[in-house]
Amino acid sequence: MSLNSRAFLGRSMTFAIVLWSLTATACNFSSPKKIPEKDASMQSSTGTKPMEPQLVGGRYCVETMTQNPPGPATPIHFSYKENQSDGSSKDFEADLSGDTFDRTIHERRPATDFDRQLNAEPNMPHTPIQDGFVEKTHSNHYARADKSAWNEAWGGMEQGGTPWSLFVLKPTATPVGFENISGFEALKYVVDTTHQSQLEKYPGTMGWGVKDYNITGSAWVSKDGGCILQYAIDLEKDGKDGKVDKSHYEGGVTRK
Repeated sequence: MSLNSRAFLGRSMTFAIVLWSLTATACNFSSPKKIPEKDASMQSSTGTKPMEPQLVGGRYCVETMTQNPPGPATPIHFSYKENQSDGSSKDFEADLSGDTFDRTIHERRPATDFDRQLNAEPNMPHTPIQDGFVEKTHSNHYARADKSAWNEAWGGMEQGGTPWSLFVLKPTATPVGFENISGFEALKYVVDTTHQSQLEKYPGTMGWGVKDYNITGSAWVSKDGGCILQYAIDLEKDGKDGKVDKSHYEGGVTRK
C-alpha cells in the first residue's frame, strides 16, 4: 500500500474515533425504521416478519466473502470508488478466486508544492504530474496462506475505498424492499440525513468543522451474509466559509 493510502487510512481512523466519542454524549440518532406492514414480500407466510439484514456501515462483502474459505463458488469482482469535487479519486478493483485475491488501486490527487520540490531534486524519485494531478496505480497479488497480507488485502480495500466512516454518524436509513443484485438477494436501504436536525448532526458538523452536511443515497445489504453488497452514497459538506465539498462513493460485487 502506498504512503498516501496509509496516511489516508490513519486520518480516517482518527476521525472515526473522534466521532465515536462524540456520539456517545450526543442525543440518540434516528434508527432504521421497521419495514412497512403493507409490504407482503417482507413477511413470512404466518404473518410474522422475518429478521431483516441490518445496515452496518462498516461491514462490506469484501470482508465477509474473503473470510469464508474457500470463498464463493464462482470468482467475484469487487469495485469500490471514491470521487471528490476537487478532482481527487480512488478506484479499488479486486478479484477473489478461491484462495487468491488480486487488487489494483488507482489514485488521483492534486499535486502539491512538495511533489514539485522533490521532482526538482536530481537524486529523488520522480513523481509524474499531469494537468496538475498526481496519478498512481498499485497492483498486488495475495494468497490466503499469508494471513497478514490477506487481511491487509481486504482490510485496505474496505477501509480505504468505502464510505464506512460516514456511517459512524448513524445517518437515517430506511429499508424499502428486497432486490436481486448479481444473483444475491439483498435488502435495499435508502440513506438520507436531509431531515435530521442540527443537534443530530452535531458530531459530524463539529468533527468536520462545517456548517452543515448531508449524506444521501442507497445501500444494499446481503440477506445471507449481512454485509453491504452494493452502494451509491453522496456526501455534501457546507463549509462555514460558504465552500461546498462533494464526495461520491459507489461500489458493488459482481460474479465473474
